[in-house]
Amino acid sequence: MKLFLSTLFLLPFLAFAQKGEESIWDLKALYKAPEFEETTLKSKPNVKSIFYKSINYEGQPTKVYAYYGLPKMEKPKNGYPAVVLIHGGGGTAMEEWVEIWNKKGYAAISMDLEGHLPSFHHKDRVGFEGNGPSRVGVFHDNDKPLKDQWYYQAVAQVIIANSFLRNLDDVDANKIGVTGVSWGGMLTSTVAGVDHRFKFAIPIYGCGFLNGTDGHMGNHFRNGNDAYRENLLKNFEGQKYLPKVEMPILFINGSNDAHFPIPASVASYKAPKSDAYLYIVDGLGHGHPPAWKVQESYTFADAIVNNKPFMKIQKTQWDNGIITAFVKSADIANVMVYYTEDTGKWGDRKWTKLPAKFSGKKIKGELPSTAQAAYFLVTDTNGITLTSEVKMKELEN
Repeated sequence: MKLFLSTLFLLPFLAFAQKGEESIWDLKALYKAPEFEETTLKSKPNVKSIFYKSINYEGQPTKVYAYYGLPKMEKPKNGYPAVVLIHGGGGTAMEEWVEIWNKKGYAAISMDLEGHLPSFHHKDRVGFEGNGPSRVGVFHDNDKPLKDQWYYQAVAQVIIANSFLRNLDDVDANKIGVTGVSWGGMLTSTVAGVDHRFKFAIPIYGCGFLNGTDGHMGNHFRNGNDAYRENLLKNFEGQKYLPKVEMPILFINGSNDAHFPIPASVASYKAPKSDAYLYIVDGLGHGHPPAWKVQESYTFADAIVNNKPFMKIQKTQWDNGIITAFVKSADIANVMVYYTEDTGKWGDRKWTKLPAKFSGKKIKGELPSTAQAAYFLVTDTNGITLTSEVKMKELEN
């Protein structure tokens, strides 16, 4: 365990990316406004249905199906803020997700990244003329040419969705963010370090630094296929791109997520040079609806696009059974400390919460000697809740 955790937290310094390295994506082309057409296929009453042009796949042109919508409230002087929505595994273009953000005052686009027309049941989804690839397992199309691999195509499709929004007359091109769930969180972690036009990023569950972790995603790194692992780390994994992130980024995860364990979220949170934030929700279920209910994603987006301060928890330390940290840019309303006495798989650990103390900007909690990991959950007077860095006993000793 100690060797695994120590290696994991060295990974930010071992990332493959170097400053100034040329992108494997043709950003000059992807930043252009895409051709698109409206369609009545799978149309919904409160959003528009479109196909937009994407990059070639296996030498042939492709297009992407998407829903997009605008808020019904009065448009700000410079246009609505906006967000690109990236679905997770088994997901598709989702009109209800677009409508959730529309009601918050954001233009939004949700696209199917697997070459399908949307349908509630995955088995009912069909392709269309000019569709791109579907995902093959967990990066299991790594034997294909780089530009024909699903993840490469998906990143390009997300960047083009940003370009689409930026060229709408009703959208403020300087206030567009990106968020994704599960696989979409992984894509968000990659895209945030590639497309620097985004104003904010919110990966939910999915993140980077999965190599060596004990979740479902991390298990695939241990399949004995060196070419598979090299392709993933060199070209796609968030650990390469998160150190390049320039916009504020909020990582959201559950305390017991089976796919993306806490150490991966913490390493991802520590990687960007920009302002990074972490919110671990005890017992958060894994899926699109649970992710949509986390209100901090919307309050974070509002704070960033409106240039308002957002609570930041800094300098978390654990020493002799005492955990401390400092809160910046907010007045504290309540503090809890969460800890686990368990070892073994992160998804199986049980967490206990206790009241913590605060005085001014400093927060303090007492931990039992049996605690193996701990973090603060802080709520400010505006009702925003975030967590500190999760401290782990193996690393503190």
